[in-house]
Parts: sequence; structure tokens; C-alpha cells
Amino acid sequence: MKKTLIALAAVAATSAAFAQSSVTLSGTVDVGLEDRGGQVSPLEMTSSRLGTSHWAVSGTEDLGGGLKAIFKIATSFDASTGTTAGNVLGNNDMWVGLQGGFGTLKLGRSFNPTFNLALTANSTKGVTGYQTRSNTLFTNGVYVDNQILYTTPNFGGFSGQISYAPSEAAGVNAHRGFGVSYANGPLAVNFAYSKNVGQVAPGITSLRLLAASYNFGPAKLLFSYNDRANVASDADNDWALGVTAPVGPGELWASYDRSEAGAGTTRVIHGGYKYFLSKRTTAYVNIGNKKNAQQGFNGSPVGKAITGWGVGLAHNF
Repeated sequence: MKKTLIALAAVAATSAAFAQSSVTLSGTVDVGLEDRGGQVSPLEMTSSRLGTSHWAVSGTEDLGGGLKAIFKIATSFDASTGTTAGNVLGNNDMWVGLQGGFGTLKLGRSFNPTFNLALTANSTKGVTGYQTRSNTLFTNGVYVDNQILYTTPNFGGFSGQISYAPSEAAGVNAHRGFGVSYANGPLAVNFAYSKNVGQVAPGITSLRLLAASYNFGPAKLLFSYNDRANVASDADNDWALGVTAPVGPGELWASYDRSEAGAGTTRVIHGGYKYFLSKRTTAYVNIGNKKNAQQGFNGSPVGKAITGWGVGLAHNF
């Protein structure tokens, strides 16, 4: 009996060693007031203009031998109304995977490699509608359903990602994507490609991204360029040049963006200030000036520049 108890205790101890696990609840609540300018957008409360209001449950389990099981379920919501986009659980990330010396493998809904490797000048969304990338980067999908995503280990600053998502329907294309990045010291450079995001019907564009940043110390300079295939040559790309700089207890950001739009271009100048009340709480102000060459924005005349602004508060938990 004594030997049996000792044996059971040994098995229990061994199981505990191989089953060390943790589960974390985290997220962001971000809400504020905003006036988008133009003639049809009054002052309104809005959500997710610094980051994205969401809650997430993530976890890891030590499987032994350097191998870990990992998972994440993240759901975004509108903090001004309490609603969830499409009433869908896990509308951001929802995946399970393995992590080890070989890299990381995720199965489920996860970041599109193209979007994941995008370097934006502001690390915030700014005033609603005041971005040029709405016709390229964002419409090509932030997240991809049914995705198999592999991320390599870091080799002296170099890493890569490969993704595939089956179409799951006749006559619909599968998604494919990859990305290569280098980050070492003050320099970061990313290149990414994705095709048929959302496993949509034939003819949908692919997207190529080139992004780079350099931290000079007093300020960080960022640049990104996006190009879509299978789109008219006068409406297939955009670029953004931006800067961030620590000022006082916060950070200033500014960006100049241009996007092709038929016979003309859409131009956006936007920026703001993030005031760090603590490591987890940030007050912010955003301002933007947008001119659309083809159509008015928020009821403004075609080709007329308008200005919008917003203030908000975000807390990470």
C-alpha cells in the first residue's frame, strides 16, 4: 500500500511538471468623443480610436521538452454601445497552436501576415475615416478565417510567416500569404504578401506591403507602401510617411498619407498626442485633415478638404 501511494505521488508530481499551465484575461476599453467634420457627422461618442476595445482569454501549457500548447480567444466590441461586431465570439483572434524551438503554429482565426507586419506611423487609428489605407490594407482583411499560420523563430533579427486558409467552397479561392521581417536595433523592415483574403470569389485582389522604421532616439520615422494587384493602375496603391516622438509624459504622432483614387488622389494629414496617465491608462487627442479627389467625405463637396477631431480615454487590463 505504501509503495502504491509513493508510486501515485511520483506520477502526480511528474504530471504536474508536464502540465504547468496559465490562463490570462486581458483587454482594452477605449472610448471618447469625436467630430468627423463635413456636413453629416455631428458630435458623437465612439470607440477604439487609440487601439481596439476588446477582451481576450489566452493561455499556455508546458508539454515538456520545450514544447508548449497555446491558445487565444479575443473579441472586440464597441465600448460606447456595448455591442459586438456581428455578435460573434472571437471576432478578432480565435486559435489554438503549438510553440517550440521550431517556431509557432496557429490553427484558427488569426492575423493576416500582411496586416500583422504593417508599420503605421501612429500606432493609433486616429479620427474615424481619416486614413487612406481603407481601400487597400484594411479591406484586404485584418484577420483570416480557417487559417494555418506558421511563424519561424528569430534568426539574428530575421523572421518569417507563412499562411494558408482553405476555401471550403467550390469555385472559391483559398487564401495564401507570407511575410519576411528584420528587426535589430533601431531598424525594422517588413515585406508581406497576401492573396484571396477571406477565401473570396475569383478576381479579388492580392496585396503587397513594404514597411520600414528607424528609431533615431528623439524620434522614430516610419514608412509604409501598399500595392494591390488586379486593380486599375490609377487606384491600386497608397503610402504613408509618419513620425512619433516622446514629448513630456506622453507621445506625439503625425502622418502624411496619400492614396490613389481614380483620376486623383486622397490626401490625409493626421496626428495627435497620447498622454500616459499610467502604464495602462492613456488619454489622447486626435486631429485629421482629409481631401478626397473623387468624392466628398461626410457630405463635403468633392475635392474639398475637411477637418475632424476626437478625444478619448483608453485603459488596458
